[in-house]
Amino acid sequence: MTESNAARGQEAFVGVDVGGTHTDVQVVFGGRDARGKALTTYDDFSRGVLDAIAVAAQNLDVSLAELLSRTKLLVNATTVVTNAITQLRGAKVGVLVTAGFKDEFRFAGGPRLRVVDDHLQTNIPDLFDRRHLIEIEERIDYSGAELVPLNEAQVEAAVRKLVDEDGVSAIAICFLSSYADSTHEDRAAKIANRLYPDLFVTSSSKVSSVRGEYPRWMTAVLNAFVYDHAEHFIDTLSTKLHDAGLAGSAAFFQGLGGGISGERALQFPLALLGAGPAAGAAGANELSSRLGYKRVLLGDMGGTSFDTGLIYDNEVHVEKSIQIGRFRTVLPLVDVVSVGAGGGSIAWISERGVPQVGPQSASSTPGPAAYGKGGTEPTVTDAMIVMGFIDPKNYLGGRVTLDPEASAKAIRTRFGDPLGFTLDEAAAAVHDLVVTNMANAVREVSVNKGYDPRDFVFLAYGGTLPGFAVEIARALGITTVVIPRNSSVFCARGLLVSDFLLRSDQTVQSGLDSDSELERVNGVARQLIDGAVSELRGEGFADDEVKIVRTADFQYTGQVHALSVSLPNRDLTAADVAELNNTFTSVYERTYGSGTAWPDSPQQMLNYTVTVSAPMPHPPIEPQPLNPTSLAEMSKGEREIYLPSVNARRSAPIYDEARFTPGSRIVGPALVEAVDTTIYLPPGARAERDEHMNVVITMEEV
Repeated sequence: MTESNAARGQEAFVGVDVGGTHTDVQVVFGGRDARGKALTTYDDFSRGVLDAIAVAAQNLDVSLAELLSRTKLLVNATTVVTNAITQLRGAKVGVLVTAGFKDEFRFAGGPRLRVVDDHLQTNIPDLFDRRHLIEIEERIDYSGAELVPLNEAQVEAAVRKLVDEDGVSAIAICFLSSYADSTHEDRAAKIANRLYPDLFVTSSSKVSSVRGEYPRWMTAVLNAFVYDHAEHFIDTLSTKLHDAGLAGSAAFFQGLGGGISGERALQFPLALLGAGPAAGAAGANELSSRLGYKRVLLGDMGGTSFDTGLIYDNEVHVEKSIQIGRFRTVLPLVDVVSVGAGGGSIAWISERGVPQVGPQSASSTPGPAAYGKGGTEPTVTDAMIVMGFIDPKNYLGGRVTLDPEASAKAIRTRFGDPLGFTLDEAAAAVHDLVVTNMANAVREVSVNKGYDPRDFVFLAYGGTLPGFAVEIARALGITTVVIPRNSSVFCARGLLVSDFLLRSDQTVQSGLDSDSELERVNGVARQLIDGAVSELRGEGFADDEVKIVRTADFQYTGQVHALSVSLPNRDLTAADVAELNNTFTSVYERTYGSGTAWPDSPQQMLNYTVTVSAPMPHPPIEPQPLNPTSLAEMSKGEREIYLPSVNARRSAPIYDEARFTPGSRIVGPALVEAVDTTIYLPPGARAERDEHMNVVITMEEV
């Protein structure tokens, strides 16, 4: 039913991105928007979430209770799953595996590192006690034929032992060739759930139906491993939000780039991995489409890391079979590269006397030395304070007091003095190192994959990146930088423009060389679509709201790796095969270089993928009229800052971001200060605010 404009104007939409250092909130309410930022509270994440929402509510001149009572949809992205895996602190997991294959987890597909020193070639970390790995007599072959029946008595005895004697709280069921037929895994799961209805059970065929035993099994184990942390986070946050007055629904964001319900997140908590960066990519794609940019390099720098990715022809690339640390999985995630380059990244000196920045981070506790919370290590934030880029009195709108003397002491004593640098030289070295690290990360997602960054726009967001964005762009030869509205909480904004999203993959391994093979593949596709659409119906969506996208992984027969190719949204016919083969050849040469394709080698479709989406409620996006403000009206005076490009201190004008209206222009060198970020315009850079309140920066030759 279509709502009136008046009713729509009273609805609130809230995006919450729980990061490693800060919790960011974007609110759209009554035609207005506001952002909130608070320190992430690891002892109780919900406290930091409510603190950040309260800041946004205050900026809208309403109470927290009033805002939540008007909220139609709240979408959350969290790092809780990432933290559990990074820290190797998760649930006590038991594993049922096909008899004879228990060592598959130790072999791990041959996890050798790219180093010469054999002393560093260690096993991957154990996510479960090997005593909690029990073999079960059963066997299904690659075609789905049963070779050995499932020993159900063995399953029951194993589950009882794991729960009653070993005290596991989650079980992963990992049977051979379950991608071809999941009957044995399904039956084992039913037995476990019958015995212990509250036990979390995940089977490998439910997380993915693609070939490759170890990655599929490890995905199931990781899903079980993160369950406890995810369940506690989801239940606690949902309870606290509703206790505080949330009237609408709450959704959770996936690393795949779309939302899911809390109930589905509890079934597949691993899907929440990488949610924050994926939300940024979703927001970047929506914004770049609206602005008419087809090729965009995105960057997000917060307190802990720098994330970067690439959008080509308004399509966010999803990487299949992502590797999480040293764990190989079949989990599909938005393709984002992360490096330890954030505001809290620590500057240090290696044993050989080489200056470094990151990946270690001071996080939010104890945080940079300037926080005054016990941190003594020099960080990127401390360096920016020393250089004059950050006003200690204006950090988070003055809600957090910074100690510039502590920053100077940390930079001088722990970084500058050992290198023989002055304080300014040491701070500038930290700045230059982190710019180099981030530029190299952008090269990894562009140059290393066959794209020239000079053909792209750099979309920069996060609380810290606007202070570095232009310098990174210059290092890459990029001439246009876009800093979006509310850039410090842009990932939270991305949560509000995304859709409900589900994805299903199935190994088909077909040469598409006969009518019977085409019908088999089409049958698989219909089955995947029917299942996915049925799940969306269960979430309350009508069939006419569902959008279906089909893709497939193609490879030359005999290859290990495959590349994704778009498929028509219908059954395949014999007439499609030649065109699909030509498309795969083009994608292959774009990825690996001209002339690398093998035109005389047979091709095969390895996996069929169906992605279905349905629209979640989105806040309206209205452009604003151009209303330029003079430099005098925007001015906050001048401040002496250290300019990295000239290696000297200069007096530079400071402008108020809140008075930087559409149509206004600022020429560098200058700083544009908001309550939660600072935009640095070096000499030769010119910034203009557009009708959507984005800051578009173009570079001139210095």
